[in-house]
Amino acid sequence: MSHFTPPVAIFVTIFFTLQPDVFSQETEELQLEQLSGRQIYTLFCSRCHAEDGTGNIDPEMIAGMEAPPPDLTDGYFNSREKRKDWFAVIAHGGSVRGLSMSMPAWGHVLSERQINETIEYIKGFVDQRAYPQGELNFFRGHYTTKAFVEQEALLIPTYQSRNTPTGTVGESKLTLYYANRFGRRFQYEAKLPFHMAASSTSTATGIGNLEVGLKYAFYDDYRSLTILTAGIEAALPPVSETNGFGSGTVALIPYLAAGQGVGNLLQVSTSVKLETPLDRAKGDPELRAALLGMLTIHETKQGFFPGIEFFGRKNLSNSNYTLSIVPQIYWGITTRGHLAISFGAELPVAGIRPFDRRFVAFFLWDYVDGGLWW
Repeated sequence: MSHFTPPVAIFVTIFFTLQPDVFSQETEELQLEQLSGRQIYTLFCSRCHAEDGTGNIDPEMIAGMEAPPPDLTDGYFNSREKRKDWFAVIAHGGSVRGLSMSMPAWGHVLSERQINETIEYIKGFVDQRAYPQGELNFFRGHYTTKAFVEQEALLIPTYQSRNTPTGTVGESKLTLYYANRFGRRFQYEAKLPFHMAASSTSTATGIGNLEVGLKYAFYDDYRSLTILTAGIEAALPPVSETNGFGSGTVALIPYLAAGQGVGNLLQVSTSVKLETPLDRAKGDPELRAALLGMLTIHETKQGFFPGIEFFGRKNLSNSNYTLSIVPQIYWGITTRGHLAISFGAELPVAGIRPFDRRFVAFFLWDYVDGGLWW
């Protein structure tokens, strides 16, 4: 009598033959899901970023990368970008934010919780209380002083004109602006304007006041999206003022600036400045206040962002004042947003009208995040 194996017996045999592999895969997946952020960094990240986060690894491995790994223990680098940008890079790879293709995507392996825990572990290489966080690096306006301490260079052109009985008088100004950080919460900056005034009968050019400044971010909380800054600027008149573009006296300009995020769709920034000329015979003290609202309608810094700014100036020696609104559009050119252009028009709505038309703009280069051509 021949031996017969029923179908059920065959199925049971195959099931128990394959089951150890199934159990092993399920066990591995379960173990992976239980890994903490620190364990994930050690297992997956330290090979390229080093155990201590410095990026000091085998030079031969670095040579095979598109770009060397960053130093995650550098306070500026560690704090500069938003956590959601770190999340995007870990989940989808470096290319999603215009970074190195050597950074692979881990979103198919790690859960959202694990990525967030890994980010916080990496952030822990630096004292997070010591540096303002990238979540507070709000968009720049045209009159509102930015509260975040930055490393930026800008070209700021403006043009205004007014109608007179003898014709239209126009004035153009191009301001060079440079800002850099030092310490953990400080920024120094310099602004130098070049003027040109033209009418139907004459043209004049000259240099305006050189402004140098110091800023300190004394409070920040990335969870509530709040940052507060204090600073002081000094306006230094040019040596030669043959065309009258300088003020003729040194002026000190203390100020306060603040930024507040409202959910994921709105950033509100404000600043108040008091300009005090040292020689009152050559200028009156002036109070300047600005308020900026920007809609953050994209996940990244790339794209078009609409905003509106309110700007007021009040002469403290008389009753003269001007209140303007400045509708504007901010264009983040690159994926990282380190190159941007903004355009706006200043429209006086109350008080004296010092011009009939004024157009404002700037070209921004966040030079630590990339070059001018990449």
